[in-house]
Amino acid sequence: MDSMMTRSKKRPLHRRRGFSLLEVMIALVILAFGILAMTVMQIEALRQGGAGRHTTDAAAVGRTYLEQTQRLPYATLDGLKDTGWMAPAWAGARSSFDTALTNPTGGTAIEHTYNVQWRVTTVPATTCMLDVEMQVTWQETNVTGNKNLVLATRRYNWGGASC
Repeated sequence: MDSMMTRSKKRPLHRRRGFSLLEVMIALVILAFGILAMTVMQIEALRQGGAGRHTTDAAAVGRTYLEQTQRLPYATLDGLKDTGWMAPAWAGARSSFDTALTNPTGGTAIEHTYNVQWRVTTVPATTCMLDVEMQVTWQETNVTGNKNLVLATRRYNWGGASC
């Protein structure tokens, strides 16, 4: 019975185990650095997500313009071959395209302006095929210089006499 009483007695205050104030402060500093790193990572992820969206928008603009060149007669393309980069010149085409954001309070704001150029070049060792390239450029926030995206297709002269 005596042994049961000694087991149930509380230990003296100086023998209790726990965390010192210094240990708690070090743990809080480590936690703060972890939270700071996560915050920086989240901000960078948001920025990169925006850049990816802008590249997707540029690809959509370029693909739309490239599809419009498929409707142009081959003779028109042949007359423009090897003249270098130029602004789109067919009916309804523009050399720049704006994307807009709708504000929650009303109205819109231009987010980015995409500039479009195209060129037609001869495919080497052929007489009946042309390369059509569409270049879309835009300025990305916090990036030096313009970003650009080039999409290309080939056109075959189905109606050509020697093709």
